Amino acid sequence: MTPDIAATGRAQTTWRLLDLGRCEPYVAQTFAESVAVSVASGESDNTLLLASPAAPYISLGFHQAFEEELDEAFVRHRDVPVIRRVTGGGTAWLDRDQLFYQLVYRDDALPEGAGGPSDLARFLRAPLRCLNALGVAAELRPPSDLVVAGRKISGNAGGDWEGAHLLVGGFLGRADIDSMAGAMRSPHPWFRRLLRQEMSRWISSLDRECPGRPSLDRLRAPLAAAFAEEGLFLFRPAPASPAELRRFDSEVRPRHRDPAWIRQPPLPRSDPDLVRRVRVAGSRFVLAVHDATEPELLIGVVDRGEVDAAWSVVPGKPRSEEERVVLEASDPRRERLRKFAT
Repeated sequence: MTPDIAATGRAQTTWRLLDLGRCEPYVAQTFAESVAVSVASGESDNTLLLASPAAPYISLGFHQAFEEELDEAFVRHRDVPVIRRVTGGGTAWLDRDQLFYQLVYRDDALPEGAGGPSDLARFLRAPLRCLNALGVAAELRPPSDLVVAGRKISGNAGGDWEGAHLLVGGFLGRADIDSMAGAMRSPHPWFRRLLRQEMSRWISSLDRECPGRPSLDRLRAPLAAAFAEEGLFLFRPAPASPAELRRFDSEVRPRHRDPAWIRQPPLPRSDPDLVRRVRVAGSRFVLAVHDATEPELLIGVVDRGEVDAAWSVVPGKPRSEEERVVLEASDPRRERLRKFAT
């Protein structure tokens, strides 16, 4: 990598800009894993990948279990692939209305060194700058969410793979809340209804925050420019190497299509009374827990240790107002929801 002096007067390094365009889901989600091998070995420069999926799919976090997170009937009905990430985070429904940015880099990517917890805050200044230039009043909610008035407009995650560092995130053009909520395993119809309601409230999109926005394809160049404007690095557009293409076809794609990789066994539960817990945004959770003494489920929302809503429902009963009991503020059962939100 060749150092340059930008207008900021700071030394910059040259990264490869690898724009994959609109591509099939496995390429959009996992090609960075092949790039990581080349970057770690020094065969390729540190790289910024841009990509948009050509079709919908479900992205599963590295530590998540298919059976615990996803609604099997929904997955079969929609006939979408489930792709397990090599980074952490939660389950996500991803489709054509996304623009991904994926940074693959070595320890020498920054003058002060890279690979620590400060990478997220440092690198996310660029997508934040891009959003602000569109008139979107986004800000960083540590460690990794970009939010507008508390609503998540960009989720991001970091990790390591094959000796390289990864930072992955994206812009959401339109939020398909019905598919997001429909894909999630739900222990009761009221749980899904509450989850959909919370997602509608706390997950945002460019369509919502920036009516009349440019297309996601037209944001590619401004996003790359934002990284340079932050004084981080300059870009040299270049294609994927032959080795990266071969490795993707022979190793990466087959691994992600292997049922043993997709359906890894779940981690042991810390408490069998916790039926379901979904982080909607930040510290806000939708939960379902067993009642301590009755054959009922307690369903609710907890944010920063405070119970915002709480219901008692009977498992197996149809969704109706008669089957839902609102737990008032003085009801001690609300404490069970608070207990499982941490």
